[in-house]
Amino acid sequence: MSTRELAAFGMLPTEIAVARSYGTLQALRQGWHCEFVLPDVFRTAWRFGGPLACISALSMHEGRARGCADADIPFDEPLHVAVPRNSVGSPPAELLAERWGIPVSHRPVLHWGTADALSGDRRAVSAETARQQALRCRARDETQSGREAARGSQTREG
Repeated sequence: MSTRELAAFGMLPTEIAVARSYGTLQALRQGWHCEFVLPDVFRTAWRFGGPLACISALSMHEGRARGCADADIPFDEPLHVAVPRNSVGSPPAELLAERWGIPVSHRPVLHWGTADALSGDRRAVSAETARQQALRCRARDETQSGREAARGSQTREG
C-alpha cells in the first residue's frame, strides 16, 4: 500500500512509523509498504519498482490457474518487473543487497510502461499484458543473441 492510501484509511504518519517499528508493516520503497505475509517474490519486485511482469507474471498466473498458493509458485531468475514510466527508476542491486539482503545477482529485467504496470493487480500485470511482454522480450533476446554471434564470428575471422 502507498503511504497516501494508508493516510486515506486514517493512519497518521506516526502510526505508520509505529507499525513499521513493531513489524506490522514493512517498507518496500519510499512511500510503499506491505504486510509481512506478502511472499518474498512480490516484495522483491516492488523493491525494484513495481509488480511482476513478462515471464515472471506468467509464472504467477499459471501457478494460480493450477491452484498453487502465491508462496508456492516457482519463479526463475531474473525477475521481470513492470515499472511505470514516471518512476525514478530501480535502485541499484548493491543498495538492495545492503538494505534488504537481496542477493546482488537478482538484477531484474525492467519493463517500462505505465499502462503495463497498471494492467493487473499489485502483484503482477494482467496475463494478456504478460504474454505481450514475453513476446517482445523474447524477440529482443533473440536479436541480441544474433548480434553477439555476429560479433563473435567477425572476431574469429579477423
